[in-house]
Amino acid sequence: MGNLWLFLKSKTFAVNAVLALVFFIVLGLSAQTVLKWITGYGEVKTVPDLTGMSFDEAVQALDEVGLEGMLLDSALYRRELRPQEVYQQYPVAGAVVKEGRQVMLTINRSKAELVSLPAIKERTLARAEIDLRSRGLFVADIQYVPDLTDGLVLEVEYNGRLLEAGSKVRKGAGLTLRVGMRSGELTQAVPDLTGLSYGEAKALLQMSGLGIQLMEGDSLSGAVSTQSPGPSNGAPVLPAQANVRVWIK
Repeated sequence: MGNLWLFLKSKTFAVNAVLALVFFIVLGLSAQTVLKWITGYGEVKTVPDLTGMSFDEAVQALDEVGLEGMLLDSALYRRELRPQEVYQQYPVAGAVVKEGRQVMLTINRSKAELVSLPAIKERTLARAEIDLRSRGLFVADIQYVPDLTDGLVLEVEYNGRLLEAGSKVRKGAGLTLRVGMRSGELTQAVPDLTGLSYGEAKALLQMSGLGIQLMEGDSLSGAVSTQSPGPSNGAPVLPAQANVRVWIK
């Protein structure tokens, strides 16, 4: 026991202990270095900001820094963005990732999806705007026309084409609404149009200083079944150039 204690206190033991400690430290560092070299760990990249770029530009920018771009989603269309513009990414800009990491990109659709026009004719302007926004549409222009029905939507137009409820338009489209406005002196009487053809009714209204608005009917070969306003028996009920709405059966 005494000899063991003397050996532990000797210079030889101290030197050997230090050498053994150094050996294990070097061995541990070497193993970490080899592992990093094999796995590529430690080769990291900073993710660039890709928002506002096109998808192709973003993929190229990622390739230049050793990363890979991958399309995550393009289901939504936002009219304030360019087609195929990147507006979200993961990992986010500034994140530190391993070289070769995939960066997921969300881009704007090339074209908006088609949506059905809601039934907004004969509804107030405020209600029409709410219904249009619910479908991703908006009012680009409002044109007021003389009419007895003050404040109601009379016609819906897009790119020069009159639309009916159910018509297909691109989401994000701006529509023109023609809204009735009772203005000016009531000077025009409304004739009885019942039983007349569309052409006859239109000609009679033009002679009366009024316009015509077709509300129903796939063919103009039928006869007027209903009109609004109805016949006024010579009494002035509309301003000049106001429309009379007709339904043809």
